[in-house]
Amino acid sequence: MKPFMSACLIVKNEEDMLRKCLQSLQGGVDEIVVVDTGSTDATKEIAKEFTDKVYDFEWISDFATARNFAASKASGEWILTIDADECVDEENLKVAIEEIQLQKDRYDAYVVNIMSFVGEHGERTTVNKMGRIYKNDGTIYFKGALHEQIVAVEAKPNIAQSCLVLYHYGYLSHIVEKQNKKDRNLKIVTKNLRSKKNDGFSLFNYGQELRRQGKTKQALNKFVEAYKCKKSVDEGWIRTCLYFIIESLVELKRFEDALKIIKDTETLWPESPDFICWKGDIYYLQNRYEDAKIVFETIVTNQEKYNDVAYQFDRKTFIPHERLGRIYEIEKNDERALQHYIEALNENASSINVIMKVIQMLSKYHSAEEIYEFLVQQNILKTDVIRLEIIKYLLSAGLPDLPVLLARDLKETVLVKIIELKASLITIQSSEAESIDVKRTDLLLGIQRGIFDLGDLCILYEITESIHVQEVIQCSDFKHVFEMLFGELDGSKKIKRDEYLAILEKAIRYNKSEFVERLITYTNMFHQDIHAKIADVFYDIGYEDIALEFYQLSDENHISKQGYENIIEWLIAQNNKEEAQRIALQAIELFKTDFRFYKYSLEMAEGNIEGVMSKAVKAFPDSDWLKGKLLLSF
Repeated sequence: MKPFMSACLIVKNEEDMLRKCLQSLQGGVDEIVVVDTGSTDATKEIAKEFTDKVYDFEWISDFATARNFAASKASGEWILTIDADECVDEENLKVAIEEIQLQKDRYDAYVVNIMSFVGEHGERTTVNKMGRIYKNDGTIYFKGALHEQIVAVEAKPNIAQSCLVLYHYGYLSHIVEKQNKKDRNLKIVTKNLRSKKNDGFSLFNYGQELRRQGKTKQALNKFVEAYKCKKSVDEGWIRTCLYFIIESLVELKRFEDALKIIKDTETLWPESPDFICWKGDIYYLQNRYEDAKIVFETIVTNQEKYNDVAYQFDRKTFIPHERLGRIYEIEKNDERALQHYIEALNENASSINVIMKVIQMLSKYHSAEEIYEFLVQQNILKTDVIRLEIIKYLLSAGLPDLPVLLARDLKETVLVKIIELKASLITIQSSEAESIDVKRTDLLLGIQRGIFDLGDLCILYEITESIHVQEVIQCSDFKHVFEMLFGELDGSKKIKRDEYLAILEKAIRYNKSEFVERLITYTNMFHQDIHAKIADVFYDIGYEDIALEFYQLSDENHISKQGYENIIEWLIAQNNKEEAQRIALQAIELFKTDFRFYKYSLEMAEGNIEGVMSKAVKAFPDSDWLKGKLLLSF
């Protein structure tokens, strides 16, 4: 009997990923065809464990040609094209095949959803729709050297949406680095563009590769070129192209240009959460928290409406909840912030940032032991990678108790002693130095694993005067730092401002008051703006009164946006609204596109607000908060 579904793969050096892919297919498809394009690892041996249809093919930098060769070796009625770094859910695949069987020959091909996990730990997810299932009757084939597409020999193929989801792991950072896909893809798409200079899809693919390499301006230019060459907004790549245009504009802080495009996309695709979520992000970046809240609340309370994800799946639920958590945290509404962080974590359990936010919120009201029990019971720290990142984050924040508890569950037990050493560094003073056992090997491993940094080493030497700490610093690129703080500075190389501030911040967080006082004596070595920078550090850690002393030493031109907000908040807390209003008006003149200062001024104004309101409306004409404030003023 002829097989119904054949799975076709083209592979090269995929020994790390291939087994997981083939295991997910086994039992779901009737035939597996693997085409190898030159593996030098165990890829072919792994493939032969699952199928006897393993073929060699000379790679010619053309994915479509390789896929079509694989299809020529398949005997099934239908072909599922899948990559080695993708896998399927067994039940989902079964339902998708039944769906095709029920529809008989109504369609020539099917588009599937590809959910990609991105980042170090898969903390971000994106969704693409691609044609991956098609009839194996010779009428359908792949075309395109890169990001190949399904086409028909004669008429346009009749394509439907399948329920199948492919889970793609190839964009995880360590896999991208190992496979060197960025350079490979850029070479292919550059060659392809020589023969297709005005082809929108080829230009879009070129933009994608530039985007992956972090070349935002160049990528934006290609995306805009691609969009201008479109035949119709209904082409499959158009929405993603517009998403990338908006993303690039936001990264370049061209917010008004991005908002204009978002307005158009909301009309074209009103059920897509991606674009309206970008609007919320722009409002957030402009410090328009009330406006941003309205956008994000709209998304999370209308999930049934926003069900057509254009590109980034996280923009449907995870990002709106995470952003709402941030905003409520800024507004000091811990209860609402925690609620939204928990909702975000329910959507993406791998987000180290959100896990840390949850722990920070809980640490205000619960002991380290209580938080530890909560983390264990809820199985929040699912891997040692996540656990270690959380430990490092907590230690750097000057919170030693919970990391010590978490360290005991690490499989890599050699790190436990190092973590306990850093925890001791945070809690003890110079008089207790003899209780610390410092070994050079521990320090080096701690540095290698990101547990110790320059600030830690300087504080550790300040407390212990350990020869091992001295040797480690002096044998590094920071010998000049040691000489300045603990020896005789020869003047050959001065400590950089960022190095100094990083050490000072650690000393403040670890409550090393004597060392902090000594560090402050070095301020005359830096530019006059150092006082404003020091003030920002003290305020961020919670020493507001000390921060204000340093702001008073600063030239007004050296104070940052955040510094102005800190001063205004402090003055409001002191019930000195008159001075706070003066500072807010001054900040408006300095930072005309920062919404915070207009809001402060309008909220504190006791008389005529027309002047400030006029400037605010001119800068932010689409602000719902301003519109509401304007109505109340009549």
